[in-house]
Parts: sequence; C-alpha cells; structure tokens
Amino acid sequence: MQPTPRSAGITVHVRPAGSRAELREFTRWHRLAGVPQARQAGRNLVDVSDAGILSTGLTRSYAHSVHNGSTPGSVPTVLAARTMALVALADGRPIGGLSAGPSFFVCAQIAALGPALALQAALTTIKIHALAVQPGYQRHGIGTALLRHALTTARNAGARIVFGQFDTSSSGVAAFYRHSGINLSEPGAPLDLDALIDLPAIIASLPGETLFHQVMNQ
Repeated sequence: MQPTPRSAGITVHVRPAGSRAELREFTRWHRLAGVPQARQAGRNLVDVSDAGILSTGLTRSYAHSVHNGSTPGSVPTVLAARTMALVALADGRPIGGLSAGPSFFVCAQIAALGPALALQAALTTIKIHALAVQPGYQRHGIGTALLRHALTTARNAGARIVFGQFDTSSSGVAAFYRHSGINLSEPGAPLDLDALIDLPAIIASLPGETLFHQVMNQ
C-alpha cells in the first residue's frame, strides 16, 4: 500500500483492489472516466477475479515463464493475468480507481502475424483503461498516485510500454498527463509501437482523441 499526499485532512492510500466490493466500484470509476459500457467493464473485473486470474501475472517471472513455455498461457488468460485494478482509499472508503492491462485490440491486430507475436503484445504492453477520482477529492495528487502505482507495477512486471487515450477537448486531462511526465501525441495521431518497442502494431486514435504513452526503462 502506497501513501499519497493528505487530501482535506484525510490520508489516502493506493493499493490493488482486495475485495469484490472494491471491484464492483470499478463500474463507477469506468463511468467517471468516460469508458463505454462501463458496467460491463466493471463486471469483467469481478468475473476475472472470481476465476482467480486477475493480476496473477504482474511479475517478470510470469512473463519469462510464458515466454519460455514453462507456463502455458493463451492470450485471453495472459490478458486477464496482466490486468490490474488499483483503488485509492480514504478512511477505508474507495475514492478513486485505475484499471489497466494489455489491450485486446492490439493483440487481435497483431494475431494475424502469428500467435507468438500476439502473446508478446500481451506481455509487453499495458493500456490504462480507466483512471478516475471521486469529485471532491480531485486535484489533491490522488490521480497522480494511482498513475505512479500503475507505472511501477507495469515496470516490475516487465512491460515495455504503458499507453492510453483521452478526449482531446479535456484540457485538464492533458495537463495531468503532461505534468506526470507522460508523452502526449498530437491530437488524432497514431502510436507506432514498432518504432517505440519493436512490436509491429499501430494504435490508431478515434476522432477527437489524443494518445499518450510512457516507454518503461527496464
């Protein structure tokens, strides 16, 4: 558990979600972050946790064992095992959350080049799906603490890049990622993973979106 700056006299801590109740809150975090089908996204986290898979692959040893075949893993299983769900807690109450994991769409895009490359994408990329803080607790460093925890987790898991997107019209979100030292693409510009991490895939942005990324120092 990582402490964050005190917010309104309350000490806030960030850690992985530890219960079904905390995971169910991710419907709210996805909705606040503007994720389409937020309820289903939250439900998926609960289902993967109930199956005993969620976050079980967020280590370098897991990545190595899948790479060398000592741990058999299909792409869907690796996607679930490499997914994280982080919560920010104040007095034991969740006031923010972050979900991130390998992108199904990137893995599907690259699967035409072979299953080995799809598995490589699942083990080396992390997409931030949702990052949200409850109104009233924003602008107190809580989102930054969630993001830092996610970046540290991704680095420790051997991921090579963390990326995501946001609505270009949200100038506050752009300022947040820029202040956090994250690289922002030009609005509407794609992200070339081949140039960044030698993975032959292009991440396209939808109209009105801006992509961001951070290459992990290993």
